[in-house]
Amino acid sequence: MPRTLPKEVRTESVKKHVAAIHTSGELSLLERKLSNVLLLHSYDNLLTTRTHRLPVRTLMLVLGWTESENTEKLREALRQLATTAVEFNVMDDGRERWSVMPILSFAEIRTGVCSYRYDEALAEKLYDPSIYATVNLGVQRKFSKSHALTLYENCLRFQKVGSTGWIELPVLRKLLGATQEYYDDFRRLNSKVIQKAVKEINDVSDINVEVEYQRMGRSVTGVKFLIRQGAQQSLLTPETEDEFAHVRDSEIYRKLRAHGIGDKLALSFVIEDEERARLVVQLAEEKDKKGQIKRSTAGFIRTLIENKADVSEPEYEKEKREKAQKQAAAVRSRTLDARLQELRIDFDRLQCAAAVKALTQDEKRAFARQFVEGDGAKYAREFRPESPGLFSGSVGRVNFASWLRNRVRPEFDVHKFDAWLSQNHQDIALQRN
Repeated sequence: MPRTLPKEVRTESVKKHVAAIHTSGELSLLERKLSNVLLLHSYDNLLTTRTHRLPVRTLMLVLGWTESENTEKLREALRQLATTAVEFNVMDDGRERWSVMPILSFAEIRTGVCSYRYDEALAEKLYDPSIYATVNLGVQRKFSKSHALTLYENCLRFQKVGSTGWIELPVLRKLLGATQEYYDDFRRLNSKVIQKAVKEINDVSDINVEVEYQRMGRSVTGVKFLIRQGAQQSLLTPETEDEFAHVRDSEIYRKLRAHGIGDKLALSFVIEDEERARLVVQLAEEKDKKGQIKRSTAGFIRTLIENKADVSEPEYEKEKREKAQKQAAAVRSRTLDARLQELRIDFDRLQCAAAVKALTQDEKRAFARQFVEGDGAKYAREFRPESPGLFSGSVGRVNFASWLRNRVRPEFDVHKFDAWLSQNHQDIALQRN
C-alpha cells in the first residue's frame, strides 16, 4: 500500500469546468471498486511512475475479497478494466475537447504482485484535481449495486456546486450502464436504476442525493441530481461505525435473527454470553431437525437462555468450533492490518495537506523557485512568481504540487497517529490494543 492518498491542490489553480470521467458503465461493482483502489494507490506518482505495483494479498484485503488464494476473479476484473473505454468531455477555453482511452493500458500478476499502467494522457487527466474526485474506500465498500456506486462517483464531482445540472437520458443511460432495450421505457429505468441508486447512496454514503426530472409534455427528457452533505461522514472525515456493528456482523447474531429473535433481544443475548447463545442455537437446530420442537425455535431459544438452562457441547463440536475461531481470528487480523494501512494513509494525507495549507504565499513562491532551479527546471518557463497559481501551465502546476507535498510532508509520528486513531476510529484503536 502507498503512504499517501490524493491531496487537494489550491482551488485557484482549478480553472477548467468540472466535466466528467464517463465510462460506458459496463463495469461490475467489484470492477469499479478495483478501479478506484488502483487509482488511489498510484495517484501521487501518476506523472512520475509508469508502472505501479501492489501486493495481490493487500489488494484483495482492501477490496474485502475473502478468497485471497484465488486470483482468477482479480484477473477477470483487470481484463475488463483493460478493455473498457473511458471518455473525457472537457470544456477548455470555451471549446469542447473529447478523448477516449482504456482505463488500464497494461496489467500483470506475477509472484504475488499486481502491476499496472495508465496511458500517459489518462494519467495527466486523472491527476488534474478539477477532474478527479476522491472516493473514500470505506464508503465504497458499503455499496452493493454498481449503478449506485457509479452515480455516487459522478455526484462527488459536483458536490461543491450542489447539482449535476441536467443530464439527457441517453447520456445518463450510458453513464450508468443501463443501455439495454429493457430500459427504453423510462418507468423501468427510473424504478429499477435511478431510484434504487439514489436510495443506496442516501443510505450508505456521505452525501444525500435528490433527483429532479426535466419534461417535454408527458415525456421525461432529462434528470438532474441535487447533492448535499449527508448525515454520514464527510469525504475526509473517518467513518464512524455503528456501535454494535461488530455484534450484528457475528454469525450467532445472524442465526438468532434467522430464528425470529428480535434485534434488541438478539443483541442482548450475544453481548451477555455469546458462547451460551451459540450453544442454545446449536441445540435448537439439532432438535428441530429431529422434529422435537413443537412450536417455534424462537420460543425454544428464548426459554433456554432466559431460564439459564444447562447446555453442553460435544467434544468433537467444540474442537471444530475452536478451529473455526482460530481461522476467523486470523482473517480478522489480516483485515485489521489492511485497515490500519488505509488509516495510516489517511492520516499521512491529512497531515501533509495541513502542512501545505499552513504555508504562506511567499513560502510557496520560495519553494517554487527551488523547484524550477532543481528537479522542475523544465517548467522554468511556466513559472509566474506573481501569479496565485505560480505556474501558467497545468502540467507544471501539478508537478510542483506533487513535489511540494513531498518536501513539506511531516515525519510519521506514531504517537500522533495513535491519538488520531483513538479520537476518530475508537473501534480500530481498541482492536489494535
